[in-house]
Amino acid sequence: MRPRMAVAALGAVAVVAALGACSKNTGDSGGSSDKAQKQSGGIGTAADSKGPAPAVSGAKKGGTIYLIQEKDFEHLDPARIYVNNAQVFGRLIQRQLTAFVDDPKTGKSTLVGDLATDPGKDISNGKCTSWQFTLKDGLKYQDGSPITAKDVAYNVARSFSPDLADGPHYIQQWLADSIDYNKTYKGPYNGGSDTPPGVKVSGQKITFDFKKPHCDMPYAASWGTTAPVPKAKDTKTKYDLNPFSSGPYKIDTYNRDSKIVLSRNKYWDPNTDPLRHDYPDHFEVDMGADGVQQTNRMISSNGNDAYAIMQNSGGVDATLIKKVQGDASLKPQIRAGYTQFTWYLAINNQRIKDLNIRKALNYGLDKKAYIQALGGSAKADPATTLESPTTAGFKKYDAYPYDPAKAKQLLNGKHPKLVYAYTNTSTGQKYATVVKNNLEKIGFQIVLKPIDGASYYTEIGRKNNKYDLYLAGWGSDWPSGSTIIPPVFDGRTIIPQGNNDYSYFNADDINKRIDEINLMAPDKAAPEWAKLDQEIMTKYAPVVPFYYQKEYTLVGKKVGGCDLGLSSGWPEYTSVYAK
Repeated sequence: MRPRMAVAALGAVAVVAALGACSKNTGDSGGSSDKAQKQSGGIGTAADSKGPAPAVSGAKKGGTIYLIQEKDFEHLDPARIYVNNAQVFGRLIQRQLTAFVDDPKTGKSTLVGDLATDPGKDISNGKCTSWQFTLKDGLKYQDGSPITAKDVAYNVARSFSPDLADGPHYIQQWLADSIDYNKTYKGPYNGGSDTPPGVKVSGQKITFDFKKPHCDMPYAASWGTTAPVPKAKDTKTKYDLNPFSSGPYKIDTYNRDSKIVLSRNKYWDPNTDPLRHDYPDHFEVDMGADGVQQTNRMISSNGNDAYAIMQNSGGVDATLIKKVQGDASLKPQIRAGYTQFTWYLAINNQRIKDLNIRKALNYGLDKKAYIQALGGSAKADPATTLESPTTAGFKKYDAYPYDPAKAKQLLNGKHPKLVYAYTNTSTGQKYATVVKNNLEKIGFQIVLKPIDGASYYTEIGRKNNKYDLYLAGWGSDWPSGSTIIPPVFDGRTIIPQGNNDYSYFNADDINKRIDEINLMAPDKAAPEWAKLDQEIMTKYAPVVPFYYQKEYTLVGKKVGGCDLGLSSGWPEYTSVYAK
């Protein structure tokens, strides 16, 4: 599957995905004692899908919440959203067939029906090849017109357009039964029907028919692919600038690269919505402040900033972490915990075929030194697995504990010369030097090769690239190893360019096991993905798990109801209020 791009990254553009989990907000200072909350990944019932969402203790209506960020959203068209800040913001103005309801107190996240009366019904007698969703009564857009199943089908159709190819492609590929999902049907802009092949609409029922089993369809339906878009309001590639609201807020003003102001959608019915509230009168997005400025503004919390939420990827700027950790008065404003993203040192298995060299890299990489350069344990913890600790069914293991002596023994007096590619930024150069110095101590010869940040993933995604090592990151699109192991370690997905399998790892036995687990129901599959995670590493060592990314961020002192999302790894707004 196509990877989702993060807002920014630690010295590189990050390839990540959205719906994993992160720990509940504990008010902790972000030290290594932080514990991830494993997302249950449970699928709820029709009863769980009813509104209204439980009231937030102490919340009140009124005021404005300010979102302070450096740049504009890449996209707000629900069909094109694949970045976590836009995904979370989009929940204020868009609804999908399904959604996750998070309980930050217990760390439990439940998939429920959002527009739909339930999380979806498998009407193929357990084969997972036909899924039906029924829309709730009383759903309305910002102008009071009804939301229909036909509108959901239309947005699925438009997501096939080559002009709107930025979002996730799960449902499109499943309907087309092909990675090349729009080879034939290209959506309604290119002469195709308003309802894509494989989708049927009958009244307020919408059915998706697949040629192969896809038991994760209820999860995939939580993406913007299934948000409703009325054809009469569709402005194609310009829909980003004024998406028609189906959520509790609507866009009042949108000045690109400057400001967005939301106000309430008076036609939104909380009795149909199991996860959203509309406590603030307005949300205002103010653009232009970098990570340092955002952090300092949250620390001061003067004026409107007291009601603000910083939007810097990774949160508090690395240069200010010690200052924040050392100020006890800021503790109530801290939101800290694991995200769903695991970063790893990809080893190009086409070029490094010697298993002992790959194992030596695993034993010899000093992860703690690199993490210290990132900003310490507030930003990351050493990784030993392919899955994040937040993944449903996660199992902790460490196949290659740090042992430089063991690494040297495996090299057996050899000094392999390896090319390490990195993003050509000041931080990218800094982190690359840490890796080079570390690996050369155990006997490797490391040649540094800079790549322009804008083309980094394009370059390492070429099958014939000339690099041996490079950093990459990945997280789940929903709480399952099915959106981690197959896209990154199924060698049958390797193509000439645009790869996600950056290690170019391909093993028949692993591919076969992927097929077997993909046929299992999510609850049965979860522990099996974890077992396969360990088998891949212990048997083949195709990558070096590097670090589990953590969020360490601040909110203004008068912001209430804002927790890190168990289903997003980002500060959530659906329960936010102004104190």
